[in-house]
Amino acid sequence: MVRSMTLEVDVRCDESCFDLPQWWELLGRDPNGHVFSTPEWHKVWWDEFGHGKELFLLTMSRDDVFVAIVPLYRASIVGRSVLRFIGGVDLTDYLGPICSKDDREEVADALVRWLRTTDLGWDEFDAHNMPVPSGFAEFLVDRADRHGFEFVLDQEETSAVLPLVADWDGYLASLGSKERHELKRKRRKLDRDHPDASFRTATEQTLEADLRSFVGMHRGAEGMKGHFMSPEIATFFDRVARAFMPLGWLRLDFLEIGGRPAASTFGFELEKRFYLYNSAYEPEARSSSPGLMLVGELVNEAIERGFERFDFLRGPERYKYQLGAQDLPLNNVRIFKSKHRP
Repeated sequence: MVRSMTLEVDVRCDESCFDLPQWWELLGRDPNGHVFSTPEWHKVWWDEFGHGKELFLLTMSRDDVFVAIVPLYRASIVGRSVLRFIGGVDLTDYLGPICSKDDREEVADALVRWLRTTDLGWDEFDAHNMPVPSGFAEFLVDRADRHGFEFVLDQEETSAVLPLVADWDGYLASLGSKERHELKRKRRKLDRDHPDASFRTATEQTLEADLRSFVGMHRGAEGMKGHFMSPEIATFFDRVARAFMPLGWLRLDFLEIGGRPAASTFGFELEKRFYLYNSAYEPEARSSSPGLMLVGELVNEAIERGFERFDFLRGPERYKYQLGAQDLPLNNVRIFKSKHRP
């Protein structure tokens, strides 16, 4: 069967679009779907950061059947009208359309055609954090080129992903000898120096206090990490936690020494994947490597529960590669309406 390469595009500009029943159906068709593709993530981000932005959620269909959702917003940035994926650049690790793998080329074509014909004023479409394996960035620049747009394609960053194996021994065997030795040595040191060390996960009953503990620990970090947790960002973390906890997606975990938190991680679990979104530790506990020990415990638990992937998300932190993660490149595509781009 030959499919049409022209999809019908509708634009929705109100927040009811986050409740579209087809959203989860499309997610189920996408092998590269992730927690940042969910309507719940989009809604929480928009509730916190949507002020001063305009919502333009594109739905695409073929023969009255939903094929894709392309969630966009428009904002004025340095006097220019810029379109971006909902979720922003800094807080959403993966961005892109919600659609099946087989439909990505047609979705890119429909999106660029819409950019060409829409009456909506725009100067630039700035599409960040698109995972290279999804292939959408390549389709996007191909269609932009065909339609005569100026564009730039860059690899802007990487995330770090660990495919999980069947058991802990197999995981240890997959590490380099140095990394395997260091992980075992540091765990022995923690057990020797702090026999009372324990791991625990926040529950609905402890969430309030645990969020305060995580935010306080984060703000106590040195340099940019400590400055990152502004009141606005702390509120966003709080919103995410309260939205995801009832769904069973939130993982707020702690390594405690002497009954006090020494390290904490803020993450998610969904569809047999663990996402390590953020972390912090107490500087005075540095000699015990509490952050590495906590994340190692989470990897062990994910393996025991039969998870397929441990996603460390964006950032070049060394511990991710000590634990065996592999680079996943992310692309940024900028499409310019005018040939006189900045």
